[in-house]
Amino acid sequence: MIRVAEEADWPDVLEVHRLAFGEEDVPRLVTELREAGLDVPSLSFVAVADGRVVGNVMSSWVGVERSDVRLLQLSPLGVHPDYQRHGHGAALVLASLDGVRALGEPLLLVEGNPRYYERFGFVRADELGLLPPPEALYDWAFQVAVLDERAQLPQGRVVYSEPFRH
Repeated sequence: MIRVAEEADWPDVLEVHRLAFGEEDVPRLVTELREAGLDVPSLSFVAVADGRVVGNVMSSWVGVERSDVRLLQLSPLGVHPDYQRHGHGAALVLASLDGVRALGEPLLLVEGNPRYYERFGFVRADELGLLPPPEALYDWAFQVAVLDERAQLPQGRVVYSEPFRH
């Protein structure tokens, strides 16, 4: 089951990310995005299985250099290791795309494995004029899903929010 995250879910969400990534960076990112109000609460989803939170995805605001444009970025996405490869991650991505579309936003960015995200309609962002931020590890991993084909897409270098720059 996929649903919007509730306040009571956040300790479990942090634990899912800690187990999924084996480090403290992603739980720190989740905490900082929430504390700074950069996340969109209606776009923070959890996957629930066997009565517990087993996955989470968030979307938060990023900018475009020399512009007041704000765009949504999907990140982080984590699934408890015992529940990976069972479709929970895919269901969370689909919920995010549907949620962003429902907000009327024209696109969703992600930095991740193209082989995973291409099945959801993500393509290289730089091919559409959205350049990766300097912190992006690989140009080819910075991608965009265009949700409104009629929208004029912004052009320029994406600027991550402060929590992503750490």
